[in-house]
Amino acid sequence: MNSNPVRLLTSAFLLLCAFFVLPAAALLPAEEWRPVTPAELQLPASSVEPGADAEVIFWEVRVDDSSTGMVMKHYIRVKIFTEKGREKYSKIDIPFRKGIRIKDIMARVIKADGSIVDLAKADVFDREVAKKDKISFRAKSFAVPNIAPGVIVEYKYQEVYEFGSANNMRMKFQHDVPIQNISYYFKPYLDARYLTFNMSDNKFEKDKGGFYRATLTNVPAIKDEPQMPPVDEIRSWLLLYYTDDKKATVDDFWARAGGYIVKTYDVKDTLKPGKDLKAAATEITAGATTPDEQMAKLFEFCKTKIKNISYDPTLTEDQKDEIKPNKSTSDTYKKMQGTVIDINELFASLATSLGFETRLAFGGDRSEKFFNPTQAHTSFIHFSAVAVKVGDTWKYYSPGDKFVPYGLLDWKEEDTSVLLLGYKDYTKRETPFSKPEQTVAKRSGKFKLSEDGTLEGTVKIEYTGHLANNFKKANYKDSDSKREETLKEMVKENMSTAEISAISIQNMTEPEKPLIYEYKIRVPNYAQKTGKRMFLQPGVFEYGASPVFASATRKYDIFFRHPWSESDDIEIEFPKGFALDSADAPAIIADSGKISSLKIDIAVDKTNGLVKYTRNFFFGGGGNVLFAVQSYPQLKNLFDSFNKADIHTITLKQN
Repeated sequence: MNSNPVRLLTSAFLLLCAFFVLPAAALLPAEEWRPVTPAELQLPASSVEPGADAEVIFWEVRVDDSSTGMVMKHYIRVKIFTEKGREKYSKIDIPFRKGIRIKDIMARVIKADGSIVDLAKADVFDREVAKKDKISFRAKSFAVPNIAPGVIVEYKYQEVYEFGSANNMRMKFQHDVPIQNISYYFKPYLDARYLTFNMSDNKFEKDKGGFYRATLTNVPAIKDEPQMPPVDEIRSWLLLYYTDDKKATVDDFWARAGGYIVKTYDVKDTLKPGKDLKAAATEITAGATTPDEQMAKLFEFCKTKIKNISYDPTLTEDQKDEIKPNKSTSDTYKKMQGTVIDINELFASLATSLGFETRLAFGGDRSEKFFNPTQAHTSFIHFSAVAVKVGDTWKYYSPGDKFVPYGLLDWKEEDTSVLLLGYKDYTKRETPFSKPEQTVAKRSGKFKLSEDGTLEGTVKIEYTGHLANNFKKANYKDSDSKREETLKEMVKENMSTAEISAISIQNMTEPEKPLIYEYKIRVPNYAQKTGKRMFLQPGVFEYGASPVFASATRKYDIFFRHPWSESDDIEIEFPKGFALDSADAPAIIADSGKISSLKIDIAVDKTNGLVKYTRNFFFGGGGNVLFAVQSYPQLKNLFDSFNKADIHTITLKQN
């Protein structure tokens, strides 16, 4: 079992589609700042996208991979047009990770009168940047001095990869800002090929000093839209790789690539386990009377009894790297610990020991790109699950994914093409999509409304399936206080004045149990009072919710990560002296294809002065989560109807 199989896997086999060869070539001297032209200084607005807040005049990346290690030199010049553009570029982050060194950072601002303000070296600092999806990264950061609308900002830096390589590099030609000219200069170590995506073929042309250049001009910005497909499905980019392989058919490629993967992952040893694992499998599944019960027992054992060092919050990444890798699935069983891959391979060995046909599933990552086997390149796949033939059906398991429950795969790995590898051959299949009822947000609350419109009460929220997995992965490393702060931020996104107390968070690190939040809440001015009437939104959990799709137009296809459902059960006690004046419930909303449905019921308990509100919603029926942009008007209308029903108000009247 290799300690770094992914690295070996992606560096061995290359693409078969139309490709172009770059012969191996010798560094240019360090480049000083280039002159700024009068036209650039006087540029009044974007020439690529009128109305843009900023525009890149040029973006150049020089990739020197001609010797041991690799150096990437970046040089970017940006014109600022508006206050939003000034805000966007007021701080620049240069992300990096382990094994990458950022050096020679320089930046300056050129004002409209030609005067220049340079960045001081002392103003560059390290920081951790948190993205909106809660994934954080390290970055070299600096505040841009004297930035204002009308100025030019330019900066450059180097990335040094001591042992890196340009093999399988993704060269990004499109970003979140319009670009007049973007170029990659590449100096190869070996013969290289490339494949383009979402752009016309942009051949590398021979340039100075052994470099080859590929350029795009007038590149529009990637538009940020809700529920977008993964960025590699829409961005203009290029995949670069080294190979001396000859063009062959897709099937030939995967047959040869499959053979390499089999060796890299020791598939033969995994699927031909020894007597120790056969005895273990028999013991673990004792009492199981059906194949599904056997799989469930193996899954539970691997998930709960084998220590998952990939998810150990007490270990740093460096400490994880220092742990001696397991040599085999027997080694994993003896040590009772392993990585995600180790645990999944152990599950495969145990399933094989019971006589089940078992294969390792290699598929795409839907958070990055939708995998299609016709795109014959191993960088598009990874070891995503274990496939076991139960009866006539291939079923998929990943006990190494700590918070993914039995019967599910991570949303990134469901509903995608996979290659099922045995040690002799492979077969192509599709992983199943989950159902809305497998991922549920169950929300309940008991509240009391005061005469001044203040709402107070207790809340309980339970997440299962993908929702629980997503929350747990994002928060399991955090302290209790940090988790509580995260919850408060979530609640206040739609209820900015909410006061949260008595928080209880349960099962954050439990693999199979639902994630539970319980808390007390107080919201001043929740209901709006006008004279003797009070207007109340009984759908508390949708209070303040905005329409999912605000824009009348759409550029990209619409993609929801996974199907899901919601179930709300709410009681609100009226203030004394008030009675219900109007309590009609919205009509049921559903589409003819049974992709989604929303049903709201409102009932009144006059004896106890209560309104009882129930809401049941689901989306993604039949696995429908990807929609062509042409269907946007219908989809927008559907979600606008959901939003209108969710924020429906009832009227209370003072006696």
